[in-house]
Amino acid sequence: MYNSLKLKMADGQSEENAGPTETFDDQQKQQQKEFREKFAKMETELKEANQLCKIKELENRALQSELEKQKLMTERNALKAKIDMMEKEKEQQNEQGRYVSSDQMKPILDRINELEKQQKEQSKVTADELSKILEKINEMEKKRENTTKATSDQFSQLQNDQKKILVKISELDKEEKQKKKALLNFRQNLWDANVCHENLEIIGDKNLTVHHKGNEYGCCSVFAKHPILLSNNSSNIFYYEISVKNKKFWTTFGFAVKHQQQNKVQNEKGTYAYESGGWIWSNGKPIIAKYSYGIGDTVGIGVHLITRQLFFTKNGLRFDSTGFFVASSFADDSFHPFVSLEDAGDKIDANFGPDFKFDLATL
Repeated sequence: MYNSLKLKMADGQSEENAGPTETFDDQQKQQQKEFREKFAKMETELKEANQLCKIKELENRALQSELEKQKLMTERNALKAKIDMMEKEKEQQNEQGRYVSSDQMKPILDRINELEKQQKEQSKVTADELSKILEKINEMEKKRENTTKATSDQFSQLQNDQKKILVKISELDKEEKQKKKALLNFRQNLWDANVCHENLEIIGDKNLTVHHKGNEYGCCSVFAKHPILLSNNSSNIFYYEISVKNKKFWTTFGFAVKHQQQNKVQNEKGTYAYESGGWIWSNGKPIIAKYSYGIGDTVGIGVHLITRQLFFTKNGLRFDSTGFFVASSFADDSFHPFVSLEDAGDKIDANFGPDFKFDLATL
């Protein structure tokens, strides 16, 4: 009896692959957005203040000028009425042979001249103050333009600094990936023709393609030439992928203890495998998985050599494999990559690295 367990799968990358929710690029964009909003707000407030200042000053000066003008006009009209009345009286007196002396007329004429002079001076003061207001407005406008230019220069500098930072981050990221890749176990491997079922043929320049050439249905397996060295602490990970070129029924690949028998391997003790129907085999026991694969898919299996934890991928994405470990009881050089094909015409290509569809640097 198989001991079945449910394997939790997540669509897309697993939680331990999830990156930070906020990247440096997002922070820079947010800072730029806040900076633009503050700048726009400052510019709007300055324009409103300028307009309000112009309106208030002009309104006050216009009102004051109008009041002074009305006052002068009132006094002038009153004097004019008085003069008219005196002229009328003078005419009457002339008719009667009596005249108004020049001494009586002088104060009136002086007052009229004084009022006219005050009106001219008032008009001059109003014009001078209006000119000062316009100068102040121009000064504030110039200051705003200088502030805008300074802000624009600062923004340009920030953009240049951001570009430099992004280039540096890219360089550091590339360097980090190269360091990680250097720690991986990328000993070039190939399929072993001496440990290969008679119905399978190994083809291709690098002996990486396996083809089922038989005429009947039946599980046929082949092992890789070189083992996985689980105690190799100079490298952290062993990983390889297969691409399914043709498949009718089951295709299985993974790690297993190398056998002279090349039939069905996945149910043997010491086998850790990923089957096309969605089964994951752990030490010869199947556990149902959701991610089946078929023609056109690229799937992979890997092991952390220090912790012996297994992980699985499909088309460049890793899915949850928590709880799968290679048993510590097996010898250091016991495990070899293997693949099993079920039916005539089945075909796969193997990739033992270093360039994979799955990015190992994300581990």
